[in-house]
Amino acid sequence: MLNSTESNTQSKKIGFDEIQLKVGQKMQLMLAKLPKEVEVNKNSFPVSLIGYVKAVTLIVSMPASSDHYAGDPILEGDQLLIRLFSGQSAYSFIAYVDKIIKLPFKYVHLSYPNAISMQSVRKSRRIRCCIPGNIQGNSEMTDIGLLIVDISTSGAGIESKIPIGSLGTEVILVFTAIVFDEEISLTLKAIIKSAKRTFNHPERIILSGIEFINLGKKELTVLRHLIYQEIVERPEHSL
Repeated sequence: MLNSTESNTQSKKIGFDEIQLKVGQKMQLMLAKLPKEVEVNKNSFPVSLIGYVKAVTLIVSMPASSDHYAGDPILEGDQLLIRLFSGQSAYSFIAYVDKIIKLPFKYVHLSYPNAISMQSVRKSRRIRCCIPGNIQGNSEMTDIGLLIVDISTSGAGIESKIPIGSLGTEVILVFTAIVFDEEISLTLKAIIKSAKRTFNHPERIILSGIEFINLGKKELTVLRHLIYQEIVERPEHSL
């Protein structure tokens, strides 16, 4: 695992217009009160910001129907928890479904939020995860399968059945990140910083810590979105 110290977040209240969101901003919508037939872990729906009128209404797309519902997943009057991330901050607020519009297309009017809870991440934030990947091989070695068990914008902790290399060796980590239901392939250069064998697992597993190097703007952006998405959807995975 990585030994780097992760910074804490600071939470404060701000006004909605201070976020300066753009049309199309992705959000996660969660019902505050669940129907009995709905599983708690299926209570998260992605929506997009259509627009807003200050102090009047917040307009978002209609979330896609779930197999657990007959019809639309939300109803007028429902209380919602909205989570989103923008830049290097995660936001959350409570809103109510004021009006559902069905023609000419479906969208939702939410109550305008009075206060937004904001958490700023000063440095690299690390999250627990379970992402399959591999260390890319070369002419002398084949790919090594692995599991990414934690990740930040600076590095990752990985599990593998065989060593991925010696300390200080440069490797190439390949995996697919899923951000807002979109699969994005990443190929990241890294250096092996630590490695140890564990005997607590049914199989002998090697735990390695790697540090990313020479990240491009695209790769860094995808990692940030992956990490903040996990913070928004599953705060308990934050380390």
